[in-house]
Amino acid sequence: MAHRLRQAPLLGCLIVVMMICEKMLAHTYTAITIYVLPAPWKWVVPAVVGCIGVWLVLRGMGRDEVKGSLLGYLGAVLIWMSWFESGLPLLAHSAQIPPAIPEDGNVMAGLLGEHIFLQMSGIFCVVSLFFIMLNKDVRCRMLLWIRRKIGLVETTGKPTQGYRPNVSRVAAFEYFFVTWFMYVLMITIIDPRIFGLYHPVTYTLSALVCAWGIYLLYKCTQQREVGLAIRYGIGAVGVAWFIPENFAFYGVLYEFYLRADLHPIAMTVVALLYISSIVILYRTPIDEKTGRSAR
Repeated sequence: MAHRLRQAPLLGCLIVVMMICEKMLAHTYTAITIYVLPAPWKWVVPAVVGCIGVWLVLRGMGRDEVKGSLLGYLGAVLIWMSWFESGLPLLAHSAQIPPAIPEDGNVMAGLLGEHIFLQMSGIFCVVSLFFIMLNKDVRCRMLLWIRRKIGLVETTGKPTQGYRPNVSRVAAFEYFFVTWFMYVLMITIIDPRIFGLYHPVTYTLSALVCAWGIYLLYKCTQQREVGLAIRYGIGAVGVAWFIPENFAFYGVLYEFYLRADLHPIAMTVVALLYISSIVILYRTPIDEKTGRSAR
């Protein structure tokens, strides 16, 4: 059974399930650290967990495609949900950035100070992605597609023959940029200071992003090499997570994972699915010659 789960299309489905569970658990963790834990533990715990994330990324350096990708991804998750999710509210509070709440008082349709802080960083995200795209050895499918469409293939030159990047670093780097970019995109789309939730432009943009996410999920199920599928899944689920987030904005989806105390059974199932998926992927047989998953 485990062998079948490592083959397309079940491989992609397994990775999608794992990463959706991760998003839910990350929301649970963030809600607890920000709103439940008292000071100084609300800062101490994320600081320590973030350090564990750095250790996981370093542990993945030099490993095979599967373990390296998995450890890089897991490490990035811990770093983001600890140092970024917990640190941004602190920075926004220190900078005294006021929230942007629509006139009807719907907090779910508004932006907190940390959201505005993150939105302002969007220009750095986009410019950074542009220069990353100019790297001839970049492997990101989206950046390669953009590079082809704007005619920069010849400008950047041919990729280095035989170049094999460190997959742990690549997976962690991808997680940071996908999460950062999608945060900025989502915040900008729903910003009440621009169009707000209930505007035709918002509906149109949301539908386009949702369609993009569904397409990427489908492409993820077509991946056949486990390490590559993990890295592809980071981008696919990172974009597709916009769908449940968008439904939550409109009150269509109840985010039960924000109240683990009220839904212990559901969250236990989510945690078990997440852990089981990690174990199955981590135990993937490896071809010693290629460093990739064995066929």
